[in-house]
This record gives sequence, structure tokens and C-alpha cells, in this order.
Amino acid sequence: MSIVTIILGSKTFQLACSDGSEEELCNLAAKLNENITQIKKASPSASFELLLVMSALSLQEQVQNLTNKIAKIDGDKIPCEEEKFAETLSTIAGYLEELARKIGK
Repeated sequence: MSIVTIILGSKTFQLACSDGSEEELCNLAAKLNENITQIKKASPSASFELLLVMSALSLQEQVQNLTNKIAKIDGDKIPCEEEKFAETLSTIAGYLEELARKIGK
């Protein structure tokens, strides 16, 4: 277990993380700090706690938008897969009809 020091706004935090994930945690903290900085520009008098809440809501909105896009992409794939399945069944049916015709002769 490692201890990583991050800075968000003007506050310093020490967080424990698993060995090997220190760089990832620092990168995530840097991105969060960028988000907080952008929000602070729009709301300079907001408290640090409010900035964190606003940042969390902004990030959650991004997650929701991406989740919706993924769901739409997955939903768009279903008809395509159903069409392929129908084509395969049609091909199999054609083979079976041909086989039945040959057997019937």
C-alpha cells in the first residue's frame, strides 16, 4: 500500500492506494483539479465543498451521457445482428429445401 499526496484547489490530501496505481491516482486527481479550476472561474466565490459537489455533478453528467451513447450504440447493433441471424436462417432453410427436394426425387 502506498500513500499519495494530491492537491485539489488549495487543499492537500494524502490517499492510500495499491502499489503500482500511484501514477493513475495522480492523473485522476490532476483532471479533477482541472475541473474544479474551471468551475471556480465561473463561480469564484463558491466554497471548496460546493466546488467539489459541482465538479462531482458535472462528472456524473459526463458519465451518464457516455452511458447513454453506449446504450444507443448497443441498441443499434441489435437489429443488425437480428438481420444477420435472419439471413443465416434463410440460408439454412434454402439448404434444407434443396436437400428435401433431392431426397424426394
